[in-house]
Amino acid sequence: MNILFYTWDEFTFQDGFDALERLGHKVTKLYYEWKNITEDAAFEGTLLTELQKTENNRPAYDLVFSFNFFPVVSAACQKTNTAYISLVFDSPFLPLTSIHIDNPCNRIYTFDRRQAEQMRAAGHTTMHYSPLGVDAERIREQTEALYAQPYEHEICFLGSLYNNEDNYYDEMEQLPPHLKGYFDGVIAAQEHVFGHDLIGDGDVVPEELIEEMHRHVRFERTDQYTMNENGVLRDVLRRKVTQSERPKLLGRLAKIAPVDLYTDPKQAVPEGVTNLGYASYRRDMPHIFNRSKINLNITMRTIISGIPLRVTDVLAAGGFLITTYQEEIAAQFRDGEELVIAYTPEDLAEKCAYYLAHEEEREAIAAAGRAKVLAAYDYADIFEKMIKESV
Repeated sequence: MNILFYTWDEFTFQDGFDALERLGHKVTKLYYEWKNITEDAAFEGTLLTELQKTENNRPAYDLVFSFNFFPVVSAACQKTNTAYISLVFDSPFLPLTSIHIDNPCNRIYTFDRRQAEQMRAAGHTTMHYSPLGVDAERIREQTEALYAQPYEHEICFLGSLYNNEDNYYDEMEQLPPHLKGYFDGVIAAQEHVFGHDLIGDGDVVPEELIEEMHRHVRFERTDQYTMNENGVLRDVLRRKVTQSERPKLLGRLAKIAPVDLYTDPKQAVPEGVTNLGYASYRRDMPHIFNRSKINLNITMRTIISGIPLRVTDVLAAGGFLITTYQEEIAAQFRDGEELVIAYTPEDLAEKCAYYLAHEEEREAIAAAGRAKVLAAYDYADIFEKMIKESV
């Protein structure tokens, strides 16, 4: 099969490209630095020129693939009757509110099963679920020799603290005190509950409170999106929880053992946490995960049920993982056998202390988690399933 792979310089590109080639497909890379992912005439023109090519009197491409969904790509595929498969790994991801998501050419996969179910229930039949994956072949090659090396980190986390970007909730200075106070209380309560989305619970955060919040926020409206603005505001609250809880959790763990953080080097970190700056996805991360005694996953709160890419990346590299509770993680992995799930901040701290002191148990869990992911979450298998379902 001939596949046009649109890349936007995403860190997963090479893994996806290699997996598709290993499946025997002819894969052509197309990079274009877009200005607008919805309406970009030059970008769409480039796509149409490529998709209108023929070989032996038939279309040159059987389908287009991209990580994340691009409305302008969908528009070009719809005009040329070309199948378009996309795998969304960001959350939240506003292009999923585009008017183009319902184009019949689409087969859009999201890693959050609840999100896919909710969107399909709302009539968006192009939405489907797929877990995220890893390049099993690359990870095996990179990590086999690492086990003979000493550990380099006691407790390690790779991810943003979100304390210097897009803090929309903090910018809502016009919220009345009674509303701000209520939301502050819900945010604080949510930090102590892993796995249950209080902010999406209508009994905890009634729709009328979100409506009141809405009256103090201005949205830029466009006919290219059918945005659920109240849903966006709930995601603003969820993002604030993540921004608030991650530094607190890391600071708490730093009282147990040294905590190393790989993130934006400009981000401020709690006392006892060492900011080691950025890490390369393909070159550095497998090494870091493998040589950390404990890797953390603190799930972004906008992810309602899905398994973040961090989870499969850590496990594939042979890293031991303690993760905040998430519905799909608990359903797909054996707690205490393939990874360890924490249910509260107190539980997270207790389990970190326990597993730092129990190396054999920790390493056995890491080995089982690695075997599970390399066998069941290889991109080659995931893509093969997508293509069979789509074409």
